[in-house]
Amino acid sequence: MESEYCNADLSRFHGMIENLPCGFFIAQAQEPYRLLYANDEMLRLFDCRDFGEFCRHIEQDVRNIISVNDRTRVEREIDHEIQAKNDRFEHVRSHLFTRESRIRYADISGHLVGTEEFGPVFYCTLQEIDIPQPGQMVDRDIRDYVVGHLDEAVANRWIQVYYQPVIRTLTGELCGMEALARWVDPHVGFLSPAAFIPVLEQVRLIYRLDSFVLEEACRMMRQRFDEGLSVTPVSVNLSRCDFDLMDVCQVIEQIRQRYSLPRDFLHVEITESTLGQDSAAVHQTIDRLREKGYEVWLDDFGSGYSSLNILKDYNIDLIKLDMGFLRSFTVESRSIVTAVIAMAKELGIKTLAEGVETKEHADFLASIGCGRQQGYFYGKPQPIGGTLTHIESEGRGVEPRKWCHYYDVASMFIRQTDRAYALFDRSEDGHVHCLYANKTYGEQIHELGYQLQDIEKNLKRQEKEGIVRTFWAYVDRSRKSGQMETYFYVDGGDYVNIALQVVCEMNQHLLIYVEIQNLSQSDAGRRQSKLDENLRYLYAMFEDVYLIHIRQDRMERLYAHTSFSLPSLKEKTQGFRQTVRYIAQNYVYEDDRERYLAFFDVDTIVGRIRQSASARISCRFRIRDRHGNYNWRECAVVLLSNGQDPAVMMAARMVEQRAALPETQHTAGSGLPELLWRNFCRNTPFCYFWKDRQRRFLGATKAFLKHYGFESEQVIIGKTDEDLNWHVDNDLYRLDEIDVLRTGRVVENVPGECVVKGGLHHITCYKWPLYQGGQIIGLLGVFFDADDMYRGFGQDRPSPYEDPVTRLRNRQGFLGALLSYHEAYTVQHQPFSLILLESRSDDLLKESYEPMLLRALVCEEARCLREIAGKDSVIARIKEFDFAILRRENQPQESERMARRIQEKLQGIHQVGGTPVTITFRYSVVHADDPDIRKAVRRNATHLYRLAMRRLHSGGPGTKETNGK
Repeated sequence: MESEYCNADLSRFHGMIENLPCGFFIAQAQEPYRLLYANDEMLRLFDCRDFGEFCRHIEQDVRNIISVNDRTRVEREIDHEIQAKNDRFEHVRSHLFTRESRIRYADISGHLVGTEEFGPVFYCTLQEIDIPQPGQMVDRDIRDYVVGHLDEAVANRWIQVYYQPVIRTLTGELCGMEALARWVDPHVGFLSPAAFIPVLEQVRLIYRLDSFVLEEACRMMRQRFDEGLSVTPVSVNLSRCDFDLMDVCQVIEQIRQRYSLPRDFLHVEITESTLGQDSAAVHQTIDRLREKGYEVWLDDFGSGYSSLNILKDYNIDLIKLDMGFLRSFTVESRSIVTAVIAMAKELGIKTLAEGVETKEHADFLASIGCGRQQGYFYGKPQPIGGTLTHIESEGRGVEPRKWCHYYDVASMFIRQTDRAYALFDRSEDGHVHCLYANKTYGEQIHELGYQLQDIEKNLKRQEKEGIVRTFWAYVDRSRKSGQMETYFYVDGGDYVNIALQVVCEMNQHLLIYVEIQNLSQSDAGRRQSKLDENLRYLYAMFEDVYLIHIRQDRMERLYAHTSFSLPSLKEKTQGFRQTVRYIAQNYVYEDDRERYLAFFDVDTIVGRIRQSASARISCRFRIRDRHGNYNWRECAVVLLSNGQDPAVMMAARMVEQRAALPETQHTAGSGLPELLWRNFCRNTPFCYFWKDRQRRFLGATKAFLKHYGFESEQVIIGKTDEDLNWHVDNDLYRLDEIDVLRTGRVVENVPGECVVKGGLHHITCYKWPLYQGGQIIGLLGVFFDADDMYRGFGQDRPSPYEDPVTRLRNRQGFLGALLSYHEAYTVQHQPFSLILLESRSDDLLKESYEPMLLRALVCEEARCLREIAGKDSVIARIKEFDFAILRRENQPQESERMARRIQEKLQGIHQVGGTPVTITFRYSVVHADDPDIRKAVRRNATHLYRLAMRRLHSGGPGTKETNGK
């Protein structure tokens, strides 16, 4: 008998699923997560007219039903519930975004079911519910209003950009501002950022707001530049959605170029949660921004769970620490902030604390060396006029662009430590000012009977006597060595140790870090006699003793026997690595150099000592003394300290003979002629070379290679002059050499022009045949550089054809070279091209920086030009930041490619000596056989130059300008 309680046949209820009061859908539970079915309620909820439109909206991936901000959490909750509830999940809540950019909030439940056709699938219900908002409630009408009126709000300036000041801790000056969006609506009033920013993120329209803020900030800065007003860098915030919705780097570059701003005036702020996604696209974008010269700041550092991983995985310029850590201002919270600041400095990352509300906060941050501060204590966000008026009313200045790097360096040296230290600033006129002194430094100088004002006054004295003279002498030593310098003196019976280092030099100012220790009052002083006792034996056995700090790349001379030690290296070297290379090149016997460099290899020296059974390593080398003789010296190295910052001690002494290694065996047939030839090639100051019968180089003297800037003979061996492309007139010397090889004629005093390191030099050449068994087998030659000889006779005065700053050709030298190249083309049909490069950043650079930095910049540009074109091209500086290049060419495309490479290289210069710069170059290329020249009535060199200039300024054929300011 059939039960009266049986389920009815569902096929009898037509349209049942379509008429459910909730959304219902079926989707694959594994790749590709395809949506298989959705009822009409689902289509309505997502503002879609049919199933196809719905599929296109979610890109046929059911996971896109969930808001991107909620997706990771929702997937985690579903996985957890399925495992705990027998393939079911219930009441998982999420934001949704509809086809018409509405935000909805829904409760989702589902069941995981296996099917034969589709594999595992989800049967799911979805029910819309009210959106929960923390704090101030934002109802659905406001959300819809924000979405529907965003464009109108931007167009009518209802959305405004407010600026909150950022203050330099060391100086109290304004050093930046953060750009923040504020919505002041004529219909609904002031909209809190907490109301409209989350909405725009949910509907994925936030990129339009962020782009607007960026453009408004750039517009404001450009306007102030044009009006001659002070400008300070601005940081702009990017949402994590921006990286999905636009090419962030391209958008920033396009807007910046539109307003011709230097990149260091724009900083990019990214939240910790953005980087926490571990997205390859985000990582790549950050790298691109930094490569372009932008600073990337990490906002809300410490608010997430992966802060340390982010610092490990990403290259960040600055972290912004939320002062929410210090609201309680407990010992624990202060310790956390101190540790974070110290860690950032160890990583070379700058620091900024936001949310500073009290003087107590500000003073604490100053004491631990936080570089910058931001918060209501210094000013609330306001329109630009209000912010600057507030800064002026507080008596604060605006930090000039040229001082940014200087104070960044100073901030890096302020740390929590027991050592007594101070930072002094000295200007060119001798004025000395203490930028910072820690409490311990004040106590130390107080014990010696001084106040900080006394120290400043003494260091300013014009008459440099006694202790003051010694101080400035060691400052000068540190400037040359780039290292910490240490000395001792006696003051009123106290034995005082001073360690100082010039840590930055720019704008005619020195930044000097000074540590002081009163040894008479310290445990170290009481142990000094015992230490001296232990060192006496070491000093008696060795002539030179050095302490080497491996990680810091620093060496200190502990002892030197004046009869045996090498000449002072301080003025020629910086750091242990460079010192080793310098000694190897200038003092170590050539046959021993490779062993010497291997012995002092910094990357392996500590490991070799640890593996040694005697806990020391030693080796013997022949080293030149002051009389020019090579003597055997034994170098021994021991490990003094282990850990992350190992230190080793190196001691050297002279030995009578080499006991460890046998003497080098001479090969059969070697004798005095071979010895003479080897020493001649190595030591002659003249540029000799030798070639085979095909005019291919077989070798050259060391002076020849040095003259052209070649590292070894391998660069030239097997090549002809034409292969190297360094003569203006190839035929002149080619025909002479053919005559020498065919007839045995000796060529003497033949003048010519040759490219040397990017400059056109005038040379005179001598060549004669080489005979073997009565037959000519090659030629031997020598040349003399007339320009170098002129400089020598003129007591190193620059040539009238040479730029004194870059040592490239000057305008006069360029015109002479152009005439020579044009004559060779006219007479001998040797094709060449002219490349002109014009800087577009001159005025702003000159306004921002001192002449010394500008000279350093143009020298760096000249170095880049030599690196790419110096081997076979004449390079000239024809104006302050404008250059010209003349080069022989076989294919026109060669010069075009070179011009592009040079432009990219020059525009890749983003800093000089740590100071940020933004460089833009445009170029033009004209070939000697250019059609426009062939049409000209007078086809002279001047016409070619004028054509290049005309193209440069008109943007005609053969000219190019790319991204950059």
